[in-house]
Amino acid sequence: MLQRRLLNKLLHRCHTLQSISSLQVKSLSSDQQFYSHLTHRKLVEVSGVNAFKLIQGIVTNDVDTLSPSSPLLYSHILNVKGRVLFDTLIYYRSDDTLSIEVDSGLVGQFVKTLMMYNLRSKVKIKRSEEGVYAVYGAGTQPCERGLADPRLPDLGYRYLTSPPSGVTEASIDTYHAHRVKLGVGEGNRDIVSGSAFPFEHNLDYLNGVSFTKGCYIGQELTARTHHVGETRKRVVPVTLDQEIELTGSSKLLAGKRGAGKLLSLYGTQGLAIVRFPHLGAKLLVEGTTASLTASKPNWWPEDKV
Repeated sequence: MLQRRLLNKLLHRCHTLQSISSLQVKSLSSDQQFYSHLTHRKLVEVSGVNAFKLIQGIVTNDVDTLSPSSPLLYSHILNVKGRVLFDTLIYYRSDDTLSIEVDSGLVGQFVKTLMMYNLRSKVKIKRSEEGVYAVYGAGTQPCERGLADPRLPDLGYRYLTSPPSGVTEASIDTYHAHRVKLGVGEGNRDIVSGSAFPFEHNLDYLNGVSFTKGCYIGQELTARTHHVGETRKRVVPVTLDQEIELTGSSKLLAGKRGAGKLLSLYGTQGLAIVRFPHLGAKLLVEGTTASLTASKPNWWPEDKV
């Protein structure tokens, strides 16, 4: 009996983590700003004379563009097969120091990966205890510490160490609901380490890749996909007709045929990876009575899909 109660509690906790009720999420009014403490994100500091060289060789974007006037960069780190290991935001701290933001659940693996590639270079790698905060909402304006999120203007600003004063605090679920409604994946829950492809998660549309920098791990497949145009599905925002709990079965169906996969949910808003022919169509969530509609984000290039 005790084992059954423990199992039920674990299952309940798992469902709660995967699907957040809309009652827990604040609605963003047309003229209000919020900040959220992003506890699902952690920082790793990389410093030393070879710090930039080390990171430049393993990320999809061009670290050499970082400077005091351009201090934040979005990028992925890939494996040799071109699949995403980590989605990152890279902060310029000085000419020999970077702070790299990663999923908190992957920070240990991230440090090990950096140490593996570091070899014997003059680079120090250590976890940071600084907090990461996001400020977002209509008309968001930064103070002097605010760094514009390089992915999308609507994602607002990042702050390190502490949030700005005079801004209303909101739960982390409010932040997640905001970015999900925009159609932006973040962290291992959406961009599953070792299996996700970067362009399927809109890396190219979110300013996260350079096609002019030198070589990096996983570049060959990424460059080929870009030039050949083989991406047939992408992550998009979806709206459900009812709230459901996201369980093991998250396959999306168009009739009896697979159309994509549901990734995360916040109330009736979610993210899914959907094949292009099914954008705008009503799709069924396998194993439930729910249906959803997948939408093309308004920030995608006009000539795409």
